[in-house]
Amino acid sequence: MSWLYRFLQVFGVAALLACLHLAWGATPWGGAEWSRARLLYAGTGMVSALTLIAIGALGVAAREARQRLARIEAMLEELRAPRG
Repeated sequence: MSWLYRFLQVFGVAALLACLHLAWGATPWGGAEWSRARLLYAGTGMVSALTLIAIGALGVAAREARQRLARIEAMLEELRAPRG
């Protein structure tokens, strides 16, 4: 399942780059003139792309927290075990 979170992050970064390219084309430096509609479209896409990146980061953080918790529980069990 970890690959899914990394895929979401990679896809989010690719979408963010595509939206930045779209926004650049809405400026006089990247296109013919200012395009408000294109900038708005690029901005809404950036929000979605950043959401994908955040969901992926939360998934990775949750997985690491579960692993850390498992290590702590194993150490506690080791401390509770009677020593012979």
